[in-house]
Amino acid sequence: MMDTDRELQPGVMPAAPYAARPPSPPAIMIPAPNFLKGNQPIVCTPSYANVDPFFLSATDLQIITRNRPQEAHDSVSDWAYEDRRTAQPILDFLYLGPSSVARDRQFLQDHGITMLLAARDSRLAQARIMGVDRVAKELGIRAEYVDVENNQGLIRSFPDTVRKINNHMLDVYRSQAVQTYDGDHRMQDGEIAINPNPEQFRRGRVLIFCETGNDRSAGVVIAYLMSVYGMDMIQACQFIQYRRFCVGLDEDLKYLLMTYEGILNAQKAVHRQQLLNPPTTGSPAATQSAGLGSASPHTAKTKRGIEDTMDTDDQDDMGGIENGYALDRDRYTDRPAFVPFVDVPDRTKT
Repeated sequence: MMDTDRELQPGVMPAAPYAARPPSPPAIMIPAPNFLKGNQPIVCTPSYANVDPFFLSATDLQIITRNRPQEAHDSVSDWAYEDRRTAQPILDFLYLGPSSVARDRQFLQDHGITMLLAARDSRLAQARIMGVDRVAKELGIRAEYVDVENNQGLIRSFPDTVRKINNHMLDVYRSQAVQTYDGDHRMQDGEIAINPNPEQFRRGRVLIFCETGNDRSAGVVIAYLMSVYGMDMIQACQFIQYRRFCVGLDEDLKYLLMTYEGILNAQKAVHRQQLLNPPTTGSPAATQSAGLGSASPHTAKTKRGIEDTMDTDDQDDMGGIENGYALDRDRYTDRPAFVPFVDVPDRTKT
């Protein structure tokens, strides 16, 4: 709070306390799941209806998730402080933990990790800190990095990071394809068969980590749950905290994840509509979707401007101000009158 009494003229006082900092949005509360039955798990089930059809095919989704429901039980009663120093399986193929686990060769071998994904500050990358290339080379696994300067850079990296995880899962699966024959007929191009022997099949597993395994890397995992499993931000946060109780997200990261949820929902809606109503050949939309170039600005507008949503010919009742300048008026509707400063009665005159 700011003490302004000394800065005001005599006989004047503020009507309410105020601060000099810019206004901040309210905190996003992640409520504890409220179930009727004790220790009822949170279940997320993969469904193609929840996935952006331009992002994953139904076959790829089945390969990555095996269409298996994922359950998370409340771990607070079994959680120990030392558990934060190890990694927990968020999904049956996705682990989350601190950077120390990424250098634990025994842990990586015991859990069949096939890719290490580091979410680190770009300054650490310049200093070559949190590098796991040597461990990855020794174990014959893959190492990837998401180097960002801040949370804004993190949200921009989400689509590419999710794509890296999915591509790795698909690569591990397809690398174990075997050529099969049915009499004299070979399998058609594009078809693969996997050895059904579980002892010989090796599934991809990814370890995502940051310095603590509780913030930046947790945000990446939450973004993955929203992208591939269609969970909303609140559900994904609850799910991941059931698996790794020590996860703690700051308010900036929560708001960015909520923004990313809106971006995903918008992309899914647009792409589904495009599948239902494909653009005709030769149209600007078809040209853009085919990657043949952008549409001419004289033939089509890719986005509407705010001026397209209002009628500037009409005058409102605010002294002739056009609607274009009155768009911000709605947020003041029904707001009680407020006087920031009031006069202090002079008691010496009474």
